[in-house]
Amino acid sequence: MDAASHDIQLIRLPRWGRVAVGAGAVPWLVFDEEGGVVEPIRRFLIDFVARDNRPGSVRSYAFDLLRWWRWLRVVQVEWDRATSAEVRDFVLWLRVTTKPRSSPRTHSAATAGTTNTITKKPYLDDLYKPRTIRHSNAVLRSFYEFWIESGSGPLVNPVPLARSARRRPHAHHNPLDPYGGEDRLRYDPQVPRRRPRQMPDERWNEMFAALRSNRDRAILALGISNAARASELLGEAAEPTPSAGPEPAPRRRSRCSLSTTSQRTRNASAHTTTSPETRSWP
Repeated sequence: MDAASHDIQLIRLPRWGRVAVGAGAVPWLVFDEEGGVVEPIRRFLIDFVARDNRPGSVRSYAFDLLRWWRWLRVVQVEWDRATSAEVRDFVLWLRVTTKPRSSPRTHSAATAGTTNTITKKPYLDDLYKPRTIRHSNAVLRSFYEFWIESGSGPLVNPVPLARSARRRPHAHHNPLDPYGGEDRLRYDPQVPRRRPRQMPDERWNEMFAALRSNRDRAILALGISNAARASELLGEAAEPTPSAGPEPAPRRRSRCSLSTTSQRTRNASAHTTTSPETRSWP
């Protein structure tokens, strides 16, 4: 499909295929419309799992590859014939399209795409964010690198790097320093820098005033001052006090510790004076 003769904004991906739980070593697989496993993706995910990646990462890679497969069906290009032109148009489409939803928004329709006025936390909308597009590009490049190394697939990776023609990678590299990551991908969008979220002092004063005890205020102040993550604070649990549990069994002292204690007692008695100033009266 020629990008000059087709409007990318009008492209709608078909509901082709699905990601489902796989049987065997791969926890997630991509199935086609007839229920068969997509073999190129399965072989790549086997290698991906063998590199000790978590099931959540396997699922994320499977969904990105399913979206890429749907795009290739629309542009009528085989997966091993894809070029950088298809990747470029795919990135452009991701920037302007909306995410498919199984049901329309209800309560979140009013806040989608806005920012919380108190916590400054942005609410997600139905557009693909730059981090999502960058992750999709990284998945596709890893997928085609696997097939190029195995001797199949295209001769050139369709997800090129954004290297400058004037320099080569790792030029003038100090052999005593570790190698850094490769250059960013050519079609990676710029990720906006996140501003630190904060609450105004008036809101903090209202929160502290709403607490009923100094204990609760101390717990809140401790959680804020130690820079703990939200998941760490929410995962805290009150431990039972020693009195609530069973009474610990008395410790038995060994003969060695008893003899040592007796020797120390004798030494202390030998050095104790009997003057009236130092005598301990009952």
